[in-house]
Amino acid sequence: MQSTALSTGKRGFRHFCARALPSVRPGATHVTPAGELASTSILDLYYEVDVAALSPRLRERFVKLSRDAATDDFLARAGRERHSWWRTQLHRLLRQFMSDFDVNGLLDMYSLFVASTEHWRLLLGTQPVARLLDVGAGSGNVTRTLSPLAEQLVTTELSRNMAERLRRSGIECHEIDLAERDLPGAPFDLITCLNVLDRTARPKQLLRRMHEHLRPGGRLLIALALPYNPFFFRGNSTPEPLERLACAEPSWEEAVNQLVERELEPLGFTVLTVSRTPYLSLGDAESGLYELDDALLVCQKSEIAP
Repeated sequence: MQSTALSTGKRGFRHFCARALPSVRPGATHVTPAGELASTSILDLYYEVDVAALSPRLRERFVKLSRDAATDDFLARAGRERHSWWRTQLHRLLRQFMSDFDVNGLLDMYSLFVASTEHWRLLLGTQPVARLLDVGAGSGNVTRTLSPLAEQLVTTELSRNMAERLRRSGIECHEIDLAERDLPGAPFDLITCLNVLDRTARPKQLLRRMHEHLRPGGRLLIALALPYNPFFFRGNSTPEPLERLACAEPSWEEAVNQLVERELEPLGFTVLTVSRTPYLSLGDAESGLYELDDALLVCQKSEIAP
């Protein structure tokens, strides 16, 4: 799960909850009380979908999520743990020399939230799978919400600083790009790829490789921020990806339709569920909370190759 908190400021959509968390002046310590942030209803908007705009076969597969206790706990953290002005400036300085992901891992900044363990159980079932692979796990904030869903958890992560944090927390991590290299121990029962497809050079190839690393009938859980606005990190630069996914429609629903029809189904995936959720990051001196708009898709690998 790759952090896009400050990367988003370069090319993507960033939502500033001005009503809940005003910006902090240098040296100031004013933070809106956590209870005020937790009470805001703005996040409810990002679970809703125009179901009629989805393709006919996706309409019946839409699963509406909603705010739960874990979501509110994260919002309360955002009220308490907003990064200081000085730490924000240090992050900006280090970004001149390394990727945002490496800086986040080094400074332990911008914790992320996509969905709670209960959300994952709603989408994936309550029975743990034998083996789960989390591709691009970042520092492990989101990975830990997935860990109760598997007997064995394996991750990949290209950022050395992030990978070290994963290992220190007891999570098995391989510093490889799955789009380019095989991972020992395949196949897996469940692969999760959360907010990675828009931050990798070869997203189409990564999708193919994840399909290859799944057992027949295994499932792939994807989170993708929409509108689609891809780039990847090469050191401190952010070049355009070598491949682009076919999901550039401005409408959330039309982009999901395109992603399914032009990328996932041709690979031999069947979409089991579609959901929408806010993708959240703790804030800093510029914003109390960073927010993107995620599509969540649970897909199943066909028993027979396409």
